[in-house]
Amino acid sequence: MEMLKAEFFKDFKVIAGHGGLEKQIQGIAILDAPDGYNWTRGREFVISSGYVFKQHPELFYKYLKSDKFRNISGMGIKLDRYINKVPEDILQVFNECNIPLIHIPLFPSWMDIMNQLNVLVMNKNIRHFRIGNINPRSFSNISYQSRKINKILSQMEIEMKFPAMLYDLSSEKAHYSSPAFVELMEDLKIEDFWNPLFEHTKEILCDNLQIIRYRFIDEKYDRPYSWITIPVTVGDKIKAYFVVVEATGLIDYFDQFSLRIGFLLLQSLYEQILVAQSIGDIGFEKFISDIVNDNIKTEEAITKTALELGIDINLKYYLILLQQDNLDGNMTIYKDEFREILNSRISNMQARMALIDEKSCIFLIPFDERLSEEDNLKLIKESAYIFKAKVEKTIDNIKIIFGVSDIKEPIYELKKNFNRCIQAINMGKILYPNEEYITYTSLGPLGWMDI
Repeated sequence: MEMLKAEFFKDFKVIAGHGGLEKQIQGIAILDAPDGYNWTRGREFVISSGYVFKQHPELFYKYLKSDKFRNISGMGIKLDRYINKVPEDILQVFNECNIPLIHIPLFPSWMDIMNQLNVLVMNKNIRHFRIGNINPRSFSNISYQSRKINKILSQMEIEMKFPAMLYDLSSEKAHYSSPAFVELMEDLKIEDFWNPLFEHTKEILCDNLQIIRYRFIDEKYDRPYSWITIPVTVGDKIKAYFVVVEATGLIDYFDQFSLRIGFLLLQSLYEQILVAQSIGDIGFEKFISDIVNDNIKTEEAITKTALELGIDINLKYYLILLQQDNLDGNMTIYKDEFREILNSRISNMQARMALIDEKSCIFLIPFDERLSEEDNLKLIKESAYIFKAKVEKTIDNIKIIFGVSDIKEPIYELKKNFNRCIQAINMGKILYPNEEYITYTSLGPLGWMDI
């Protein structure tokens, strides 16, 4: 047992069952009543003053023959109080079953033992769940975020033996601790985990964190089917749902430590991402503004700033200029909505957005070298229309038009691409008055003309 290595437990001595020292403790039970062992569930560290065995000498043998005994993780007795010595035949049973029997010193109280064991469990969980801070340069890297999330979820399943899921509302993407979660879902839909429309019961496990256990009865199971759901909230908005499927089992006391630690790490992860995004957004918008307004012009200066912002200078980029095509309205007040749509609908393109003024914003989109140029441009156009539809559904009476520089260029040629976007919109309104998505190359030779 790992607990025996701790300073507090240094005087606790193993007197039998050395082969079971790797057993996991999931709770503590105090045995000081003749029938007390009947209320143990399994994997407990059972502790006793020995008084009950002195009063009922046959009880020890009766307990050793029960199924309840074989399910415990270990037993501790305060010897030299009511019992001076454990008989050899009893020690032999502990050895045969590989269940540790531990001599507990007289001085520690039951409360001290419980508290110290809780501290060990929490410290162990924190060590296992350590994932580090978000790298600010990687905040927009979806795979980087996914690796962080998956590491937490997989550790959750290792610790609790129950599969977990995080469903991100913005990207509409589910992250699973393992395929076991999907197998246990069976006929349930994703949204059933936080908004079940069938008959069910709700048990609030923690009001502050809104930890809720949902249960329903199905003839397929001999016990109610259950899961635990916790919303991940940043500010006043729910960003994701964290779910642990218990199926027909229930998490125990120590599992709730893992549950809370895992959730708090996910909550912290989302808050770190939000802060990193905010910092990155400000820096990126200034970078774009400086280029557009000719505050930085040289390849060296642009490349240096791009590196500081985590922009890959080895890639080439397309540029999209989105303009509000009706006179009323200020797009800056919808910045958060735009960003959420970008992250949820076209996050796979790794696009970065910057507002230019109250009527326009641009999207910097890296050329995906795994695809042909034709497929890159096709994907960009499809994503633009998805974005447009979502924006028009979210914001009343808005009309938008896209000017697209469909010629990929290094980052230091961003101003050239920006001018192409402007030209695409200006000339496109004349050449293609009914079009909402106009590429620079579609202008042909007229792309060189000034209006």
